[in-house]
Amino acid sequence: MNPAPDLVIFDVDGTLHDAFAWWTPVIRRGLEAFASQTGLSLDRPSVEFAESVVGMKDNGVWDPFLPDGEKHRWRELRAVVLPMELDELRSGSDYLFEGVRPLLAHLREIGVRTALASNCHSEYMTAMCEGQGLAEATDWQYCLDSEGVDSKTDMLRRAIEASDARRAVMIGDREPDQAAARDVGIPFLWRRNTRCELHDADAVWDGEPNQLLGQLGLPEIS
Repeated sequence: MNPAPDLVIFDVDGTLHDAFAWWTPVIRRGLEAFASQTGLSLDRPSVEFAESVVGMKDNGVWDPFLPDGEKHRWRELRAVVLPMELDELRSGSDYLFEGVRPLLAHLREIGVRTALASNCHSEYMTAMCEGQGLAEATDWQYCLDSEGVDSKTDMLRRAIEASDARRAVMIGDREPDQAAARDVGIPFLWRRNTRCELHDADAVWDGEPNQLLGQLGLPEIS
């Protein structure tokens, strides 16, 4: 990428954070608890189905697990599952993908600013930043509860404004990430995964730090 970026904006779940290492058992437990509380008959989701919602926004995460006629209760389901998620993020387990920590440290060392943009709310983002150490590793963190934010597009605009970036790039794994990058007119790099297929990304990243740095035109980790 020429010239190289001075701001790299990362999606979190599925891009930096391996939510798939814990999400399926947590949502299954949450659904069991919600069914017990409400008397609803809820299906036990497959791993593939559970993982298909990761990275989506609000009801896009929760109502797929609810039957027709009950999808309006997605906030109730979220309220049951969220404490389980927060406990997992703060459990002391390292759920960042391999190579993420040295990558973020290297970007800081070479003077490239970093921001997070995640379709989550403040409770989850705080647990992620504190429990997984991302607050210390990145310069800005935006979620759906951030001031002036209603969408991921808003998060990217806020990050660009905060950093006064001349050349920003977005890195993510799902369609909302690509759409937000296109909305603000910056390049998009797709974190390759099996949950979607984005054919028109500006580049495809397989997760290895030096591969990404090379694609961005930045010095590699020696």
